[in-house]
Amino acid sequence: MSAPMAFDRLTLLARATVEAERFAAGDAGARQKACRLAKATLDDKQRKGEIARGQRLLFAPDVSEKAPQKEEDLDRITVLMKERAALQLQLDTERAEQTGAVEALADLQQEHAESQEALRLQQGQLRELRTERTGLLSNISELESTLRKQVNETEQVNLRYEKLKSSRQVMSDQATDHAERIAQLEAENEKLRVQLEQAQRERDKKVAVAAEEVAEAREETGDAFLKQLWQRMNKEFPEVFVDTHTPNRATFDHLSTALVELLSFVGTIERHVHQSLKDLRQVGQQSDKLNHFYIMFTQNPGLFDTFRDYVISGKRKNNCFQLLRAQQTWARAFATGLYKVIVRSPVVISDELSTKDWPIKTGFTVSEEAAIGKYYKETACKQIPEKLGTTFRKHAAEMVYEDYDDLMKRR
Repeated sequence: MSAPMAFDRLTLLARATVEAERFAAGDAGARQKACRLAKATLDDKQRKGEIARGQRLLFAPDVSEKAPQKEEDLDRITVLMKERAALQLQLDTERAEQTGAVEALADLQQEHAESQEALRLQQGQLRELRTERTGLLSNISELESTLRKQVNETEQVNLRYEKLKSSRQVMSDQATDHAERIAQLEAENEKLRVQLEQAQRERDKKVAVAAEEVAEAREETGDAFLKQLWQRMNKEFPEVFVDTHTPNRATFDHLSTALVELLSFVGTIERHVHQSLKDLRQVGQQSDKLNHFYIMFTQNPGLFDTFRDYVISGKRKNNCFQLLRAQQTWARAFATGLYKVIVRSPVVISDELSTKDWPIKTGFTVSEEAAIGKYYKETACKQIPEKLGTTFRKHAAEMVYEDYDDLMKRR
């Protein structure tokens, strides 16, 4: 059993219970429960003693005895009455505070329920935003790929437009030149009529001179002329045109057949060089050197044209030989340059696959390996192949031009 309560507290609880029965108090049940608990702390003997002590507070003295009250009892009653009033005031204050605390608790419970509902809604919205973010990242990758394709197509269209614009300017210039030429021809037509008679007289003189030259040429036999040509070629390539062989018509027939095959081979190399330059050039860069060579080769006479002019008239000798040298040098440079790109490709691929430069995001629930795997699956596996292709294409163009420049300087 717990220790008994003090007499003063028992007295106050009893008084509060009696007063509470006079009004409709909201905490009457709580007071009754407190009185029962206080009563339970006393046994029968203690209870009788406490009741005897409280008789003077519960019952008034007998008036018939007319015994005078002692002054000290009156002072004690006054003190008790003041304490009762103070306790009553304290009780009312605590009752008001309890009512306010109950209302505040109800408000807090309502706010807590509303906060939980808002948190649940926000968590749902967060999940939806994460799903939407994943979809947007995938769409961004697709849009970037589409944008790169469109940029390439735009560059090709711009190049074709520039070609058409240049062709139009050339046609306009040619039309102006033709008009001026027609005017000159009409003026020269009159001069030619006057010079016709002079030309006829000069023709007779030239015929006589040509007859003399033919007579001199007949003195030299065809075999002697072929031998001279053979000796000339022997000086350049003695391992092919050996001096122990006596050339004849069949020899030069074979040489003509070989020359035709070599020209076919050279034409194939020229087309290969043009196509390779077209594939590797960077049309978006104005200072791209491969694009410069491609435009120069395609807008100027090719190997067949320069070779024809040189063989027939002896013109464009330097152009023919320089162009032939450039074409074979480009063919060699494409092979060596692309080989260098292949040799260096492991380093480029390793740098691109290095995860330290990836924009991965880790968290409390996401490990670094999981973040790397997620970024590779959603982004890297789509972007890296295309990026490597662009990088290799750029490196190939740089390596090919470096080898071409180096080979041209060596000779």
